[in-house]
Amino acid sequence: MSIHAASSDTVQYLKKKIAEMTENPVLEFDADIYAQIRDMGVDSLRMIQLLVHIEQHFDIAFDDDELIIDYFATIDQFAASIARKLASAV
Repeated sequence: MSIHAASSDTVQYLKKKIAEMTENPVLEFDADIYAQIRDMGVDSLRMIQLLVHIEQHFDIAFDDDELIIDYFATIDQFAASIARKLASAV
């Protein structure tokens, strides 16, 4: 996991939400955190839904200029973005 990545709980939470959204329960346990999220079946609409859910769950808000696909392309990168946002809120 990258230096800025969140805890393993955050990674596991992301895996669980992606598994639920894609109706693929295997992803909760076997998802490669370095694989592209879109390759897991998360299309653009699901990605927006996932972002909104994450913002609500963690009580954070990503600014428009932070909504760059590279920040959310993999579970590892997504977790790192959450960690940065949580750290900046402290």
